[in-house]
Amino acid sequence: MNRRVLFVHAHPDDESSKGAATAARYVDEGAEVVLVTCTDGDAGDVLNPQAAPIAPDAMRATRARELAAAVAAIGFTRTHALGYVDSGYHEDPSEVAEGTFSRIELDAPSRQLAAILRRERPHVVVTYPENGGYPHPDHIMNHLVTMRGLELAEDPGADLGDGPSAGHAAALSPWRVPKVYATSTFPLERLEALHTAMLEAHGQSPYTEWLESRADKVPAEVPDARVRCGEHFSRRDAALLAHVSQIDPDGFWFGVPRDLEREHYPYEAYTVLRSDVLVQPVEDDLFAGLNVAAIDRGQDPATAPTARGA
Repeated sequence: MNRRVLFVHAHPDDESSKGAATAARYVDEGAEVVLVTCTDGDAGDVLNPQAAPIAPDAMRATRARELAAAVAAIGFTRTHALGYVDSGYHEDPSEVAEGTFSRIELDAPSRQLAAILRRERPHVVVTYPENGGYPHPDHIMNHLVTMRGLELAEDPGADLGDGPSAGHAAALSPWRVPKVYATSTFPLERLEALHTAMLEAHGQSPYTEWLESRADKVPAEVPDARVRCGEHFSRRDAALLAHVSQIDPDGFWFGVPRDLEREHYPYEAYTVLRSDVLVQPVEDDLFAGLNVAAIDRGQDPATAPTARGA
C-alpha cells in the first residue's frame, strides 16, 4: 500500500492556509504527500505589520525561504515549483500584467504539471474550485492548469513539451488520477460553527462582519468530504507562521483559539471535482472508495474491490 496525494497551489503560503492539516495528517499516516507551487510569489506585499520591510527585488527569495520552512513544518514528501511570475491580486483583469501566470498560454504550465503527474502518479489531487475560492487571477488559473494537466497526463498522445523533465515524463505511461478535489477553506458550515462557538465562549467573533457582509457569497452546500485533522492544527499553524512576510501572528488566521476550533470544527472541507468511484458524502477520507494497490496494478478504480484505506 502506497497512498499518494498531490496538492496544487498558486503561491507560497497557499499550502499553509488551504489543506495544510490534511496534508500533515496523511504524512503521519505514511502517505506520499506532494506539493506543486505554480508561482514564485514575488508580487506579494508584506502583510504582517510586525515584519520588517522587504525590498521588491528580495521578495522572491524571501517567499522561497518561507515556503521551505512551511514545507518542513507540514512534512511534504516532495515539492515541485513551476516558477511562474505571480500575477498579483487584481479585481480588474485588465490590470494583470502580460507574462504573469494568469496571462500565459494555458498549455505551457499544464504540460509541466502533466509531466509531474506522470512521475508522481497520485491517487488524489487537490486544487482550487473553478472560481478560485476567491477571485485572485492566479487561483482561477491554478484550477484551469490543474484540470488541463490532468487531461494531458492521461492522454497517451499528449505533447508534454521539449524540456528534459517533460521528455522523461512523456516516456512514462499515462496516468489518470482517480479522485480530484477542490479545497473549501471557509465553507459556511465552518464559519457558522466557529462564529457561534466564539460568541458563546467569548461574546465576540472574528467572523461577525464577514458573515454579515458576505454570507450570500459563501457556498452553503454541505461539503463532499470533511477530513478530521484537529490534531494537526499545530502543524498548520507552524506552517502559517513560517510565512513571516504574509501572516500576522495576532491576525485573522489566529482569531479562534485552537482548543475551541478542535471541539467545534476539527475538519478541513473539500468538494469533489471528479471521481472515478462512487462518492458517498460526507466522506471522512480523501482516499475513500479507492483500492490503491489495485489501481497501481492497472485495475479500473470503478471495478476494483474496495478495502477501507487500501
